[in-house]
Amino acid sequence: MTPRRSSRTPSGARGPSRRAVLGGGGALALSGLAGAGLGLAARGEVPGSRGGQAGSGSGGTGRDGTAPQRPLRIAYLPITDAAPLLIAHSRGLFAEAGVEVAEPVRLRSWATMGEALLAGSVDLVHLLFPMALQMRLDLGADITVLGANHVDGSALTLGRDVPELGALAGSTLAVPGWFSIHNIIVQQMLRAEGLTPVVRRTASRDRGEVTLVPMAPSDMIPALDAGSISGYTVADPFNAMGETTGAGAIGRFLGDVWRSHPCCVTVASGTLLRRSPEQIAGVAEALVRAQIACREDREGVAAELAGTYLPQPLPAIAAAMHREGAGHAHVAHPDWHGETIDFTPVLRPGFTAQLVREMRSTVLDAPLGALAEIDPEDAHDLVVDDTALRDAARRIDPGSLVGLDDPEEIAP
Repeated sequence: MTPRRSSRTPSGARGPSRRAVLGGGGALALSGLAGAGLGLAARGEVPGSRGGQAGSGSGGTGRDGTAPQRPLRIAYLPITDAAPLLIAHSRGLFAEAGVEVAEPVRLRSWATMGEALLAGSVDLVHLLFPMALQMRLDLGADITVLGANHVDGSALTLGRDVPELGALAGSTLAVPGWFSIHNIIVQQMLRAEGLTPVVRRTASRDRGEVTLVPMAPSDMIPALDAGSISGYTVADPFNAMGETTGAGAIGRFLGDVWRSHPCCVTVASGTLLRRSPEQIAGVAEALVRAQIACREDREGVAAELAGTYLPQPLPAIAAAMHREGAGHAHVAHPDWHGETIDFTPVLRPGFTAQLVREMRSTVLDAPLGALAEIDPEDAHDLVVDDTALRDAARRIDPGSLVGLDDPEEIAP
């Protein structure tokens, strides 16, 4: 399996330098805040890790053109979206598939994750799909989406004094990044409520405006508790944590707006994809087996993540992994079960195309770049190569391949 390349990047060309990314507005797109998280990955330093620092550089290739078989470097954010990568490591599934992995490195923000990928400091991550599209198609990053990581698992959490979505008029709402499914879906929700999302200005209550700001997930609960924002949309367990700490309450699950939407995808660096086919197949097998474990052993997975890979308390992680229902959150489509995070290895091509269309009507404080120009139907093949995960799923989890051609359902 080899990474497909965008027409904007000549075959064989290296990804953009950090200088080029900064000069082209890439830092703003990656972080949502100019200068946030910059300079660390470029020096081979990854902050906030559980297992130490990740080395930088591509490591070169062997005589046969494949990358050397050093331990695979994995990075993640402390959210339940990372569960497949972490469980594949924790339960030895990578090792059983013949893939040596280093201790996963925990990062604090999507900005740092993007920089680590651009610098070649990590090999395998979970990443916001819109961010992966932007990095590959507009920044020309040497990355490829291997497939889905999970579906649903995110929500809109409102502050104690915000009883419903309509009460956000004249206030500030945090998103994890401009290029996130959270930003896209919450804007769909705001518009359906007659509200107008704005950036870089104070929202007018009279005009029904809501100011959007990017914020690292770990900063959202303190900001909500202090009243500097009126709500946030993000992955779990930060929504569950918002409720257990009393900072706010879940207003609606995003899976109740866009049915079974992928949020994070599994992304490989070009260095990983230049490894031997057996190594790539081993990575795929480990991930598919881990996703099955995440679906079928939710309580065990929550206990395994708590206190080791994830810093949040077990009750919040368990609530995020295994909800009995939507609680008091607004539910428009109960048969969608949008409150439940699920795990699947393969992306729907129709989702990728629709995602690109939706991004074009989403307010961003960052350049859309190539995503404004390409045919949405071409985006999937330019960014995604799920051959290995499909092959593994056919052998191990054939049920995950059902419904890949189903139409997208969006109903805010």
